[in-house]
Amino acid sequence: MVICLHEAGDNGNSFGALLDALASSHSPLAFDRPGHGRSGSLDSAGSVDAMVAQLRGLASGFGLGRPVLVGEGLGAAVALAAAIADPAWPKALVLVGGAAAHFDGLDAVVDELRRITSGKARRNFDNTGYAPDTAKEVFQKAFAEWVRTDPRATLGDRLAQQAWDGRGRLGAVTCPVTVVVGEHEDAAARATAEALAAELPNATVATLAGAGRHGVIEAPAALAEIVDAAATSTEVTR
Repeated sequence: MVICLHEAGDNGNSFGALLDALASSHSPLAFDRPGHGRSGSLDSAGSVDAMVAQLRGLASGFGLGRPVLVGEGLGAAVALAAAIADPAWPKALVLVGGAAAHFDGLDAVVDELRRITSGKARRNFDNTGYAPDTAKEVFQKAFAEWVRTDPRATLGDRLAQQAWDGRGRLGAVTCPVTVVVGEHEDAAARATAEALAAELPNATVATLAGAGRHGVIEAPAALAEIVDAAATSTEVTR
């Protein structure tokens, strides 16, 4: 079983191509957190711990045990927090989209979202972080999913992401972890991925060919190979 956890302000449909690529070998699942995509409410869960509780409730309801958790951005923090809280639960983690032990540099993003939600600024689609040759269709898909979520929910996500800090607790994550960095991400992103892997007992860094920070939609087939390897392997060596 593979469960996909979406980025701040996104929704489960962003994993559509990845789910298709995994469907023949696994039983992949993606869902919208409350306030996102087709889910009700306008509010984020408010904290990473609350998002973990929602994840565990969903998994319990479907009778899903020992899943591989694929987390993008904020979803990566949720995956790590779930593994910290119950190390025996996940079989493995695959972390993409700038996964980190702590998310710095979100002040400007949060300030802009506060201006948007108070009516003092307009929403602008963020087209940064993509590979230089990313197809127009990828941008169109990202935009179509982005507008499904109210900025108030995105603000709640970013505040939760800003508050989350896994430093000093990552030693509890005993399952294999693959930290994925896009081929076209910059040196700082790779350093962040390597720093995260170094704090985990059983982790490795994998390069995702053809992708920038948004590998879930830029290179879903290549990402599926990494997820498949995590799902079928019992050990990751550094």
